[in-house]
Parts: sequence; structure tokens; C-alpha cells
Amino acid sequence: MALTVISVLTVLMFVFGTPIVLLMAFWVAATSYWVIDFPLANMGVSSLDALKSFAFLAVPLFISTGDFLTAGGLSQRLIGLSKSMVAFLPGRTAATSVLASGLFSAVSGSNAATAATIGQLMGPEMKASGVKPGLAGAIVAAGGTLGVVIPPSTIFIIYGVTMGVSPVDLNLGGMLPGILMMIILIGFCSYLTRGAEPADRFHPATLLKNVAIETKGAFLGLVAVALLFFGLYLGWFSSTEAAGVATVYCMIVGLYVTRQVQWRNVPKILQASAAITGIIAPMVAFSLQFQQILSVMDVPSMIQAFLVEMGKVHGPSYTIAAMLGLILIIGCITESVAVVLILAPILGPVAVALNIHPVHWGVIFVVGTSIGFITPPYGLNLFVTSAVMGVPYGELVRNISIFVVCLLLAWALIVLVPWLTLALVSA
Repeated sequence: MALTVISVLTVLMFVFGTPIVLLMAFWVAATSYWVIDFPLANMGVSSLDALKSFAFLAVPLFISTGDFLTAGGLSQRLIGLSKSMVAFLPGRTAATSVLASGLFSAVSGSNAATAATIGQLMGPEMKASGVKPGLAGAIVAAGGTLGVVIPPSTIFIIYGVTMGVSPVDLNLGGMLPGILMMIILIGFCSYLTRGAEPADRFHPATLLKNVAIETKGAFLGLVAVALLFFGLYLGWFSSTEAAGVATVYCMIVGLYVTRQVQWRNVPKILQASAAITGIIAPMVAFSLQFQQILSVMDVPSMIQAFLVEMGKVHGPSYTIAAMLGLILIIGCITESVAVVLILAPILGPVAVALNIHPVHWGVIFVVGTSIGFITPPYGLNLFVTSAVMGVPYGELVRNISIFVVCLLLAWALIVLVPWLTLALVSA
């Protein structure tokens, strides 16, 4: 009874506009006190443990990487390269935003960092090209979902450690699905914004020449991508160490190569990174406490028993559909690290019992959590984009549904075509 009352109150508070982070704090505190008799001091202890973890340290470092990329002029060069590659498309500014998100994802390793940086850079350009603010914000938020799919990905690493699957194989497996998601998003963005920017005609030779010129200009940014890619896959450093190396590299390039960063500006850049981290950190802390409460209430065991029974009665297709639905639903209301910690140990053994390759299932799982980043009511990318671009959250929600549908289409293809995940892993 108490749990029902608390949950109903939480929903009512959400309807009346209470911020999500406060709703999560209220639900965790109330359930801890009145339902499972957890000491409230546990909230402080758990929050501290969650935020001081070595894996979580990669998040603020990747956000700092993005800010130094921008301040040093490297993000702009990657965007210039993206523009040259989609110059022939209608709605090319929106398409550029998605392609730039894909390139930036290969450096940032984070959905939130990707959305924050691309929102700062491409938001004004889309506004100038005639794209409405709500749609522009939705495009940036959707492009940000590539951050944990296109390698390197912090979530792949966390999933691999949690489930005993090779993080290197998971990152390799995410390459083609990430590119597929990017291509589908570019197509949708191009179609939706074609009225604002009709297609221009370019001779193929001119396009190739422009791409070559922009590639040369973006060389330093591409070096950062290569540094992370080969550094991780050759075992030079972990994901958190990679984030630190990328941050230092981008800072040094900005200070001494492009000279667009001054030492006196470094504290301001780090302060901006801390502001974005401040949006993410409380949500991570309360998400992990949410997972603890579910574990105490024995929810994971009940879900696993239900899925096993469903497989026996209705067959594997229904079980897989139910698991995908669970990933999406939990991803809608909590942070991706918590989704991995809550659901991966429950669903992973069921997937293996259904003869799904562990790497294929890991990629399916992470892609599902990435869609949760733009699915209300939680939608972390929606909050980050709203803060960075100054677009009201409600306006983003009204424009995001078409992109959720588009990514669900990509997700279905990834589920149905294992080759997309396993081609590079097998090689």
C-alpha cells in the first residue's frame, strides 16, 4: 500500500512539473523509509560510492574533452568535415549535426558530452538555417545517442566488466550498428528539414575536393579519434585513462597548436564541464539507489522467473520482445549505468539460453539504453540539450517522438541481423 501511494504521488508531482532528479530523490527516500526500512543515511553513502567510482570518472573527463575540443577549435573543424560530406543533401545543416555527433562520439564516449558539445556548436547554425528550436534540440538530442554506441563507449566497458564479456569485442561490435543509426538519423533529419534548406547541386569532383580540404583541416581532431581508438584496442589504457589522455591532448593542442585556448581560460572551461556533470551526477547517484531498492524487493528474481516461464509457454520471440520492452522502459526512467547494473545480470543469462551471442546481446542492450536517453520521462539527453540550447523540456518532448521511432527501426534491424554486430568481431 505504501509503495502504491508513494508511486502515485511521484507521478502527480511529475505532472505538476517537479524536476526529475527531485522525483527520483523523493521516491528513493520515501521507499527506503516507509517500504523497505532502509536507513536514510544510506542515500548519502550510496551517492558518494556511486560518484567516486573509477568508471564514472570517465564521464566528466569526456565532457572536458568535448569542451577543450570546442575551445581549441577542433570541434569546429570536425563539423567542417561533416558539412563537406553532406553538402549535397537537403536539410544539410541538420544532417551535419548528426554526422558531427558521430565523429564526436568517437572522441567523447558519452551521450551527454556529445549532445552538450554539438548543441553548443550546431544549435545557432540550425536556428539560422530556419530550423525551429524544438526540432533543432530534438535533432541534437537524437544525434547524441550515438555517443555510447560508436566506439569507444564507456557503457560498453561497464557492460563488459559487469557481464564478463570482452569490452574490446563489444566496442568492435558497436561500430556498424552505430553507423547504421547515424545513416538513418541523417536520412530522417534531411527529410524533416528539407523545406528550410533545399538541396544544392554539386559536381562529384567538387564534393571530393572539399572533403579532402576539410579532412586536412580536421587532422588534429582525427588524431584524437585515432589516439582513443588504437589506445583502447591495443590495451594502452582503460576507458577512464583514455578520457584523461584525450582531455590532456585536446587541451595541449588548444594551448600550443591552434592557440585558441589561453591558460587563464582553462578554469572557465573546466567550470563549464562541471556544470554539465552537475546535471548528470545526481541522476546517476539516485539511479543506483533505485537499483538497490529493487534488489532488496527481489524484483530482479521475479522478472527472470517470469521471462523463463514466458519462453516455455510462448516461445523465444515473445521473450526477446519482452526483454527489449524492459530495456526501453527502464531506460526511460533511469540512467544507462543503472540500467546495466539493474537489467544486464537479469537478461544476459536468458539471452544466452536463447542462443543469442553474448556480444550481439550486449550491443542490443546498449543500443536500447541509448534510445532511453531521448525517451521521456527521463531522457537524460533531453535535459542536457534543454540546458545547453535553452529550449524548454516540454518543447523537446513534443518533437522527439519521430526520432524515437527512427531509432527503434534501427534497433529492430540490429536485433534481426546479427551480422551487423558480429562481422568485425569475427574478423
